[in-house]
Amino acid sequence: MDIFDDPDRILSGDDSGFSLCPKTGKVLAPKGWRNLYTIKKSNDKESITVLVVFTASGHICPPLVVFPYVRPPKAVIESLPESWVLGKSESGWMKGDIFYEYIANDFNNWLTENSIKKPIIVFIDGHRSHMTLSLRKFCEKNEIILYALPQNTTHMLQPADVSVFRPSKQGWKNTVRNWQSKPENINSSVTKINFSSRKLYQLLI
Repeated sequence: MDIFDDPDRILSGDDSGFSLCPKTGKVLAPKGWRNLYTIKKSNDKESITVLVVFTASGHICPPLVVFPYVRPPKAVIESLPESWVLGKSESGWMKGDIFYEYIANDFNNWLTENSIKKPIIVFIDGHRSHMTLSLRKFCEKNEIILYALPQNTTHMLQPADVSVFRPSKQGWKNTVRNWQSKPENINSSVTKINFSSRKLYQLLI
């Protein structure tokens, strides 16, 4: 029970998809015009999955970005900030093996590097990609308590969903619009290659 006395040992994690072409807002046009359109410069159905884990004290673990590749191009790999983690799947969605590799390697190493005392507790949603047998065995051995929140309650109980991703997604839409409005980006669009670029990230924060 002493875990709950140390906010560094209480963590929450969640993943969400970020569209490469977020839905735009209002369209400005002369009064009386009936046919108004918004030109979308990339595939509006394509999105990138991002997993974020953070402590109750406010420390953020290296995020995991899952790209829809079996073998990501060199340009995508080089676009990631040094501390971020690259995941890959054919669909671009989170899968059990990707989540396992992140927890067993990057996340667990981050705990050691930051001298966070174990055992720790990590609140996550109950998606099947988070609940594999191999992950349960690893976490039990390494004193990581994975607590799956009840279904249909993450919008109330999941801090990552309520206070991180919701404002971040709105901020992402504004970031993409601001980036595309710059003269040098008028004919450009957000792609898998520049999704993690420093320029977009700096605009977001």
